[in-house]
Amino acid sequence: MPDNLQPRNRPDPDLISPRILPHQAAAAKALRRARSRMMVCFWTLPLYMLAIWMLLTNRRETDAIMFVYMGVWAGFALDMARRRCPLCKKQFYVKHVLMNLRARRCVHCGFDSHSVAEAVDRDGVTQ
Repeated sequence: MPDNLQPRNRPDPDLISPRILPHQAAAAKALRRARSRMMVCFWTLPLYMLAIWMLLTNRRETDAIMFVYMGVWAGFALDMARRRCPLCKKQFYVKHVLMNLRARRCVHCGFDSHSVAEAVDRDGVTQ
């Protein structure tokens, strides 16, 4: 395959060693966990909206559930935004200002956290 056809957002094969280092495996697992937490908040949003609607139709207070849900959302979003790529040391999910919820690869260098975590689970490598 000619070099000019290789996607530019993927890391160079020379940059990534075939052996997975323990700190890379731990970082990949933390990245995957942070993304999973945020996606759970995202997919439970309709349930939250339904709960708020039910409370409002029964003329009950919604302050507590709103503050709890917003706090959980903000905490998971900050956790996801602060995660750094083990290769390029930049924010894994944040390119400029906005966070990419769908990213499975580093938005800067293309490091794939899912393939590293799957290889670690398959090989049994731990830190």
